[in-house]
Amino acid sequence: MVARLARLILRLAGWVLTPLVVLAAATLGATVLSMVAPRVSVRTALVLTAAGGMAGAIAGFWGWMRLLARSRELRDVLHVTAEGVPTDDVTTPPPEPADDPASTESR
Repeated sequence: MVARLARLILRLAGWVLTPLVVLAAATLGATVLSMVAPRVSVRTALVLTAAGGMAGAIAGFWGWMRLLARSRELRDVLHVTAEGVPTDDVTTPPPEPADDPASTESR
């Protein structure tokens, strides 16, 4: 029970990676363009910072989705499809081992 709960929590944390990647990319984009901000007016600086954040978010999301589409191992670890949608195998319990009559006869 505890192992199943831990596995579920780790998978949920893995699914949160997509928004975190986008947030980091947006922060990086806004930071890079805000370095230009002291050279321009306040309004232009604000627009540049917002545009940098938006461009970074779009680039980060695009890169993350390309990585998910190409990396089968990453999709298996995060239990998502190529489109980034979580699979439902987290909520469904693993199948019970079938009773094999041949294995019970040898006991």
